[in-house]
Amino acid sequence: MYFSKQAKTSFYPKKPLRSFQDLEVYQKTLEISVLIAKKVKSLAPEIDRDFSSKSQPKLQSRQGTDATSVSIIGTGLFIDEIILKNMLPCVLGIPHLIAEAHSQRFGDHTAGIAALEKAMLNCNKAIVYIEQFRDICDTKIEHEFFEDLIKRYTFIRRKMLNLERSWKKFMPQN
Repeated sequence: MYFSKQAKTSFYPKKPLRSFQDLEVYQKTLEISVLIAKKVKSLAPEIDRDFSSKSQPKLQSRQGTDATSVSIIGTGLFIDEIILKNMLPCVLGIPHLIAEAHSQRFGDHTAGIAALEKAMLNCNKAIVYIEQFRDICDTKIEHEFFEDLIKRYTFIRRKMLNLERSWKKFMPQN
């Protein structure tokens, strides 16, 4: 039997990397960070940038509300605001760390690997913050949104680990 058409394959060569913007992990983390920032922006109240008290804070619940709204006396912040205050810089900082790692790997290879390790650490921290935000804060956001974010960060972290391994192959031997 003779077939005139060849079997289609799903293999496509990857685009050459010209800058950190061509890295898939950078593109995906930027996409997710923007998605989270836009979603949280509509929910989050204005968060104070400064703590007014430097002493060890005490916890106090809001009058007439549930136990999830806990205030830290002397700061004017509530737990949901603290989670957001920590989550957003972590999530928004991951693309920065990837760009930093890409640049450093050409000069100081070990510093580039260390920056990529920090980006992977921040992926894990982002998953924890997303789970805390989902479980503690009353956001009225569907559960599937959070599960999708967690799956994406888990996938990206694995991709970063593969990228680190490929960078280590080209590490100069001392």
